[in-house]
Amino acid sequence: SGLEFLKHYDQGNNLIIFLGSSFGNFSYENGLTFLQKINSSMKKSDLFLIGLDLVKDKTVLERAYNDSQDVTAKFNLNVLSRINSELDANFDINKFVHHAVYNKNQNRIEMYLRSLEKQIVNIPKADLVLEVKKDELIHTENSFKFTISQIKEMSAMSNFQIQDMWCDEKRYFGLVLLSKNN
Repeated sequence: SGLEFLKHYDQGNNLIIFLGSSFGNFSYENGLTFLQKINSSMKKSDLFLIGLDLVKDKTVLERAYNDSQDVTAKFNLNVLSRINSELDANFDINKFVHHAVYNKNQNRIEMYLRSLEKQIVNIPKADLVLEVKKDELIHTENSFKFTISQIKEMSAMSNFQIQDMWCDEKRYFGLVLLSKNN
């Protein structure tokens, strides 16, 4: 609805900004759909600035998603807390640990929760009973990383033209300024 608002907001030039790593949570197909939706909501003179997480060394990625302060672990385990509170489930959060690995073939971090023991979880509002085995993984999130060639391909397939691209020194992150293709 925000994009529809923007499309009809005024006749001036607008800069649409989408920063952070949220775009990486989309599958490739859903990412293209999102970019196409942004493009169709823009006027010819508008610009779109997007921040993207770039492909980097597996060790760097896995260390970031398995951080020593457990920030990502707490975020991931919060999924179970939300299911408990919103669906009246009885996940014992202390019986799960965070687990993140880099899938090089898919250019993505895969986040899981690993069960520390065999357990049965009731989720009444979903009319569901889960039997979870010891060491079984619950897949909670993907975080895709992008190459420069993928960014160029996705931009073209979404009817965007790259106006400029900036990367940090290590080429870990990129900002891409896009305009509508003529």
